[in-house]
Amino acid sequence: MDKDTIALKLQEKGAVKPCHRCEQMEFSIINGYTNIQLQDDFDGPIVLGGARIPVIHVACQNCGAITSHALGALGMLPKQEAPNGN
Repeated sequence: MDKDTIALKLQEKGAVKPCHRCEQMEFSIINGYTNIQLQDDFDGPIVLGGARIPVIHVACQNCGAITSHALGALGMLPKQEAPNGN
């Protein structure tokens, strides 16, 4: 994923405020992404391979606080092919 594209998408969404912990303005976009695995039941077994939310992370350059942003909300998920091939 291109860091410049991610930074532009965050700016377009208004995600330009200071760090929520130390109020500094310098951030770094962390390479790669994470899948947040969703679970349906607190008491049931952990389900792998089910629903998930792909997120990128932004770290404050001063205190290291990390903020996650859902790729879908940024319009950055790959287009999925329809079952009929379109």
